[in-house]
Amino acid sequence: MKILSPLTLAVLATALSLQAEAPRYGVQGLVNIPLGDLKDYVDSKPGPGIGVHGTFDLGDGHMLRPRLDYSVYPESSFGSLKQDANNLSLGGDYLYFIAGKPEGLYLTAGLAAMRWSFEVKDPVLGNVSTHTTKLGLAIGAGYQWNATVGTEARFVHSRITSGFQADALQAGVTIRF
Repeated sequence: MKILSPLTLAVLATALSLQAEAPRYGVQGLVNIPLGDLKDYVDSKPGPGIGVHGTFDLGDGHMLRPRLDYSVYPESSFGSLKQDANNLSLGGDYLYFIAGKPEGLYLTAGLAAMRWSFEVKDPVLGNVSTHTTKLGLAIGAGYQWNATVGTEARFVHSRITSGFQADALQAGVTIRF
């Protein structure tokens, strides 16, 4: 019986891999609208982002999407003080297509390791940079217009410290090759 269980698992894994479509790769363009503490830090300025991803269609409307994103927020000025923020995010999303196939409306949830960099420029104290890696959570919805182009809106949450949350609304366009 012990030999049968691993054999059964191997057969199921092979069947799932044969059912899944070959991976497709793509790029995304993002606009990040800061919320909460991040909004105050960057003076409400939205920031652009870019990224690359792969999509693995598991069938029946289920898809996995590993992704690497880079987002930057423009420098904000508060008198003589200037500050900016950016992040590099490596993670993955689960997508569920309502129609049961990779087209139309979908819901998404994701996890990522987010490498945040914050810089404060003060003419008196000089430049102070802070870097930290934190967990990022995302939830959203999108629409796959055709096999190549999709659009998506997500809420992204990352807690930098107990008193600072780097939340954002993210709107994106994805292009798959």
